Amino acid sequence: MANSSIFFSDFKSGRCSSTVQVRFLQIAPVLGAINVRCGGELMGVDMLLLDSEATMMVATMNVNRLATYMPNAFKALM
Repeated sequence: MANSSIFFSDFKSGRCSSTVQVRFLQIAPVLGAINVRCGGELMGVDMLLLDSEATMMVATMNVNRLATYMPNAFKALM
């Protein structure tokens, strides 16, 4: 697959079956959603993503997918 630049402003809102691969430049700060009813169990992680045009996009990742897609971040959060 060729490297082509696509910016967040090119995306449309809503669900799709496509996958986007991004490179993390900085992983902190990350906001975690905590379930206080289950003893403070981590439920998910909210991230702010910026592209080279400074377009901001909010992303949420379920805790069950953290180990797969962000193994180093998963260790830091736990």
